[in-house]
Parts: sequence; structure tokens; C-alpha cells
Amino acid sequence: MTPHLVPVRRLTGLAPGLALAAAAAVTGLLRRDKALHPDGHHGAGRLTLSEHAPGLGVPALDTPGPQPCRVRWSRAMGLPQGWPDIEGLALRLPAAAPDGDDADLLFASTGEHPWSRYLLTLRPPRRFGRLTTLLPVRARGRAVTFGLSPLDGGADGLPPTSYAVEVSRGAGPWERLGRLDVVWSEADTLDRFDPVARPLAGVEQYPFVAALREPAYVAARAVARARPSTEKRHHA
Repeated sequence: MTPHLVPVRRLTGLAPGLALAAAAAVTGLLRRDKALHPDGHHGAGRLTLSEHAPGLGVPALDTPGPQPCRVRWSRAMGLPQGWPDIEGLALRLPAAAPDGDDADLLFASTGEHPWSRYLLTLRPPRRFGRLTTLLPVRARGRAVTFGLSPLDGGADGLPPTSYAVEVSRGAGPWERLGRLDVVWSEADTLDRFDPVARPLAGVEQYPFVAALREPAYVAARAVARARPSTEKRHHA
């Protein structure tokens, strides 16, 4: 990437990012809770990568076999029960960051088509579908987007227990990486997930994407610190 273009691209993402941050802060203050993804379910997961997974240059996703992970499913905007909302799923991979710390990937409900995979999609309660990382990241100098496709419909009000894990290079077709299996809990977690602060080794956030996302996360964390809570929430 041309060096002088990086600040320009960061500035391009900064304006909408600050707008999202303001919206997140106001929402959190009015709700007196987390501004984004306030209610959800926490789960213990197992990510099993395929023997034929495409090499991405991402160590945590290039080694075949199972590995433990943590998962949180949530309704992104916390709208009243019975209303459609955006599905969110956070995936935490242990020791997968460049410094050996845990790393996060965030997924949201989007469309199924190549053009709609970059558009957030509202879903009715108890309806589940494809989730993607929405905005691309860079791996080995190429744009990639990760996706999850449910393999079951969920039960007893809980999210699906199995997902196909996929990747798309550029605007190309989805390629199978493996499978994610989750044992969900009725309880939630107070942990916060942030793919910008906790990146996967081998993955780089585009400056525009980081500028768009990070202000909202910072605002949400600031509101949470201003209104501390010590109780684990049950999914409402």
C-alpha cells in the first residue's frame, strides 16, 4: 500500500467511526447497560479445521484438527424481545494473537449474495442464518472475509450448536475452513470482544476498517466503566 494513502484512508473511516461512537455512547447511557450487544449467551466451543483448509497465512486457521475456543452469541442492538435484530457472534481463540494472547473474530448477520455479504441484516427472534465478519481483513496481502453458516436451527431458544466455518478471498466464493461446535449456556458473560485490540496473528485490519470500528468500541467501554456491573446477565 502506498504510505501516503494510509492516513487518507484512516480519515475516510474516522468520520463514520466517530458517528458510530457517539451513537454507542448515547445508547449505553440511555440503556444503563452495554451500548452494543447487551444481551446474549456464552458458550464453550470447539473449532475443527479441515485437512483441506486453504492456506491463509493465519497460524490459528492453517493447522488441521480441533482447538478449544470461547463463543458469545448476542442481539447486536438489544431491541425489545419480539423485534427483529442483528445477530452477533464473537469467537475467541486462545493464544492466537501475535503476542501469544487470545485473539477475537466478530461476526454479524448479513446477506447471502456476494453483494449483500457486506450489508447487515435484521432477523426475527429465533431465526438464524449466515454471519460474516462484514468488513474484510488482510491476510498475505489479500482481502479476506470470514463466514459462519449454521448447520442446525438451534433449540430451546438457544443459537445453533454447529456452524460451517468459511472464508472468501476478495469477492470470491466461500471456501470451507472447518466446523465450529458450541455448547451454549443460559448465562451471559461480561467479557468484551474486540478484533482490533485482539487481532489474529497473520491478519491485519485495513486502516479504514480500524478507524470505522474502534471509536465505537472505545465509547462502549467508557460507558461500561462509568456504569459498572458485577452480575452476569441472563439472556432476556
